[in-house]
Amino acid sequence: MIKYPSFLSIFVIIFIAISLYQIKYFITKKEIELAKINKKIKNTQLDLYILKAELSYLKRPDRLEKIAKNKLKMTEVLPIDIWNLRDLVDATKSLNESGL
Repeated sequence: MIKYPSFLSIFVIIFIAISLYQIKYFITKKEIELAKINKKIKNTQLDLYILKAELSYLKRPDRLEKIAKNKLKMTEVLPIDIWNLRDLVDATKSLNESGL
């Protein structure tokens, strides 16, 4: 017959063994989850690197100039297109005085 202290010590040993197994299982599960998250982070960083490269390619000045000229029908700014603000004020004053 098993005495009371022996039964208690066997129960404690079994309880500790089960607890350690559960902790090991939980840690292994969390390590797998962490590995998946790290893989997603690396993939996202790679995607971000690719997107930055594509953005810098799309922002090239020669490409934008070609689009502005061909698709938007824009022209280059000429020196005669740059006006002084004082000239505009004088022109509106003369228009107001002439009654137009």
